[in-house]
Amino acid sequence: MLEEMIEEVRQEFQIPPYFPDESLLRYLKEGKHRLDTLNPGRSLETDDTFRSLLKNYVYYAYNHKTYEWEQNYAAIILSWQLESEVPS
Repeated sequence: MLEEMIEEVRQEFQIPPYFPDESLLRYLKEGKHRLDTLNPGRSLETDDTFRSLLKNYVYYAYNHKTYEWEQNYAAIILSWQLESEVPS
């Protein structure tokens, strides 16, 4: 699943082809781990917010700004966590 997202992230954020796929995959793994920690049990395959947060994490990691990602997405992450706690 993560390998399939490499090209999607590359195109969406205009990451040049000379930037290694291995680095993008590492960022995807780091971001997925972080998001799994923040909201355990959510599925990357079915949760659009998870997917969006992960792609944005990769973009921030690519720019060496993961601390800013946490600050900028704190409200969305909190809302996402609450969504999973409160049944619809």
